[in-house]
Amino acid sequence: MRHGGAAAIALTAVLIVGCAPGADDEEFRGQHVAWAPCHSEEDLTLFTELGGDRDWLAALECGTLTVPLDHDDPGGRTLDLAVVRHPAEGGADQHQGSLVVNHGGPGLSGLAAMDTPRFSQDLRDAYDLVSFDPRGVAASEGFACGDWYALDHARRSAGASDPLSTGAEELRTLDNAAHDYAESCRDAVGEDFLAHIGTVGVVGDLDLLRDALGEDTLDYVGYSYGTRIGALYADTFPERTGSMVLDSPVLLDGSGLDTALGRANAFSDTWGMFTEHCAEVEPDCPFTDPGTATEFTEEAAAELQYEPVLVDGVGINGDMFSLLLTLALPRDEDWDDLSALFTALDQDDEAAVEEGVADLYEDAFGTYRDHEPSPPEPGAEHVDTQAALTAISCADRRDPTDVWDYRDAARVADDVAPLLGPDPVWDQLPCAHWPETEEIPDTPDFDGAPPPVVVGTVGDPVTPYAWAEDLNRAMPGSDLITYSGAGHTLYGEGRNTCVDDAVDTYLLQDRPPGDTLTCHPDH
Repeated sequence: MRHGGAAAIALTAVLIVGCAPGADDEEFRGQHVAWAPCHSEEDLTLFTELGGDRDWLAALECGTLTVPLDHDDPGGRTLDLAVVRHPAEGGADQHQGSLVVNHGGPGLSGLAAMDTPRFSQDLRDAYDLVSFDPRGVAASEGFACGDWYALDHARRSAGASDPLSTGAEELRTLDNAAHDYAESCRDAVGEDFLAHIGTVGVVGDLDLLRDALGEDTLDYVGYSYGTRIGALYADTFPERTGSMVLDSPVLLDGSGLDTALGRANAFSDTWGMFTEHCAEVEPDCPFTDPGTATEFTEEAAAELQYEPVLVDGVGINGDMFSLLLTLALPRDEDWDDLSALFTALDQDDEAAVEEGVADLYEDAFGTYRDHEPSPPEPGAEHVDTQAALTAISCADRRDPTDVWDYRDAARVADDVAPLLGPDPVWDQLPCAHWPETEEIPDTPDFDGAPPPVVVGTVGDPVTPYAWAEDLNRAMPGSDLITYSGAGHTLYGEGRNTCVDDAVDTYLLQDRPPGDTLTCHPDH
């Protein structure tokens, strides 16, 4: 565990209601998780047939941790959080305790993410790898709010994909649909639950998990949204913070609209990097600049919308192709194949197009796509990732209440990144109708917390590299590892040896990488 000097910060985030989490929840400390195998023999056989790592899956242990809904009112409602552990594979002489991992989101299941092996063998030998479903997510009382597809349908029928033509009548339709969705969330779980579903509550839960694991300090790896959890933990519990890795940081301040516009700019920058790559590696690449590349891609998607490509019995139309593209763009190791696909589209090479689209589909949905999920555990019958994503995002930030602000932002986003479009902005609209919540503090102060290692990617299409720089500056003493390629989240995925080795050295040997390390793509 690393214990560096004090780090002050001058970030401006949003207002907080109440005290720091963990002020009154002493009665929940001293818990012990009753670990038991996560998967039955039947599940292990099925997952192995689908390409899963049987030894890894068989080693996973699951349990629950009880936490108060409101850490400042521990006598009220409680929640049972689902937790998972992969015990260290090395001997007792190698063991360095627990490393808690949050894979991002918000709304992603830590239990599901742990089904896939990650990290180097040295790290897996040294640490018990622990994750959890945050409150309101999946097996930790996951829930649904009405019908997100109805909200999406309202956006399509109101012409929200073309914000330039979205007028007062269309905005009224959109605003009413967003209002109904927010109301359905109130009806589904109640205002009190929505008020405490945000990151402030998650940080309190995380400290109870640290305590239940028997650790004096928290060693932590957070990806994307998980960086917000980690940063707020270091602010709230500086004396309990150990080694911390924050990979692909999100924006800690500003509104949901700021986040959406940041994503649009990030996507545009990465798209430009890819178009240059295509022109370099493919002599017949149809791209001459990002603008012509966008036009070509939009035309290709329009053609696929009417004449889909059939892959494994699934018709890949223009909408699905656009989705596959946004999922492939963060992985620069796939850019050669993606470049070849665009060349095949330009040359009307049907066989090459079908093969290329099939590869995209397989990369996006993996070998588990045909697996029928097991019935959810009691208390998690209604699991909807979009509900948790929306609820946590709305809880954490102060958002505009005027629908015209969203229309203006949608126009900017669509202009900056037309292939991504305005959807990231419209996704925020329910927040205009959200109830009062326990929000992230407006004056984070990392005084006394050891500085973390921050990992930022120059071509990150989801969280701009500038946000990693911002976090690095905000936390004096922190080290920034810069990856010069493209991708969203990097460490421990086997994508870059330089990043993996530098962070492993920090976590295993307490040797930070320094603030000038730049890593380049392996390929």
